[in-house]
Amino acid sequence: MKGCVLDVAVDIRKGSPTYGKHVAVELSEDNHRQFFVPRGFAHGFAVLSEIAVFQYKCDNFYAPQADGGICIKDESLGIDWRIPMDKALLSEKDIKHPCLEDFDSPFDYHVIYTLNLNKMNILVTGARAVGKRDTYHHPGSDDHYVFTDVNQVEGVETVFLDITDLEAVRVLVAERRIDVIVNCAAYTNVDAAESNEALAERLNAEAPENLAKAMKAVNGLLVQISTDYVFGKEPYNVPCQEDQQGTPTGVYGMTKLRGEQKIMTVGCKHVIIRTAWLYSEFGKNFCKTMMHLTATRPQLKVVFDQAGTPTYAYDLAKAIAAVLRDYATDIACAIYGKSGIYHYSNEGVCSWFDFTKMIAEYNGTTACDIRPCHSDEFPSPVKRPSYLVLDKTKIKETFGVRVPYWTESLKRCITNLKNNC
Repeated sequence: MKGCVLDVAVDIRKGSPTYGKHVAVELSEDNHRQFFVPRGFAHGFAVLSEIAVFQYKCDNFYAPQADGGICIKDESLGIDWRIPMDKALLSEKDIKHPCLEDFDSPFDYHVIYTLNLNKMNILVTGARAVGKRDTYHHPGSDDHYVFTDVNQVEGVETVFLDITDLEAVRVLVAERRIDVIVNCAAYTNVDAAESNEALAERLNAEAPENLAKAMKAVNGLLVQISTDYVFGKEPYNVPCQEDQQGTPTGVYGMTKLRGEQKIMTVGCKHVIIRTAWLYSEFGKNFCKTMMHLTATRPQLKVVFDQAGTPTYAYDLAKAIAAVLRDYATDIACAIYGKSGIYHYSNEGVCSWFDFTKMIAEYNGTTACDIRPCHSDEFPSPVKRPSYLVLDKTKIKETFGVRVPYWTESLKRCITNLKNNC
């Protein structure tokens, strides 16, 4: 450094107890002092020597579209610039800035602003659905994951979070400096939801709204896992597309659809992924149940008049990882151009009967006599459609996702289970 300057920082964080207050520090070639100006503070300086040369070290590139400032002549700031205003050499831009009382600050005291160089802090709700393997991590990524649930999950470092508590969500987002939320939490018992509508509404509709509000406040992304149950009332004979009107037949589907709608109403950056027939090595699911039943029963009846597509959770997680990689390149943008609804399941179509037959084959439990039956032999309070398949063209074309065939993924999952993954 050469010469001497008065460096000034003014707190412009809305809601700050020191809003409008300033700190002034003299920097010179003699005192060798440095001055750190955090985000949320306006910065200005006055040259006190005949000549001054000094450097800035910034945490990001200059963005002229985000340029702004406060009039240096604003007396309400109470800054002693050590130079009379009638003798100060001021640029036209500095004079034209508004006074503090007219300045609309983009900074909020209750939001922690972080530096992101394609490195993100990602909160995953519903850790029980994730299991022991970090399936979201991709090679070369320095992203940090925070897994949350209402209970401690074995094998996963779990942070307690009640997503129905908006303030709790906001606090955790601020404390952990969260850039993205992947919401895997939901009330998923389709039949039980018919008699627990209030709880299903809280978890499937109100909680996603909370997450959306928290993400909007920090300009973050919400990845919401939804379901094919948003469809079902209308008869289908071709795969459903994302822009088709939702026609749920039960409480579960209706509350999940309302969750989607609430997210879009809040207006945060969002990617909603509808999926179907989800299974994995972890938790309770159809694959693990049928592995057990075909191994312990001589005969088993399974419905053949409902067709859809199984989805291996690991493949879904890889699709989510593709979304996150894409978003990392646009994280600083105020608007994410790829916000919207997407469909993901594995490729192909089968019935629950076909699904079970392949489970038994890969599990080596073919001695069980598996027989097809009609849905009415297993009465349910929620009517399932005879054909419900999701069209995955949009997610494949938008994010470059490769979708495996359902039998390939099923074989991989059962192999992992047999090897005690």
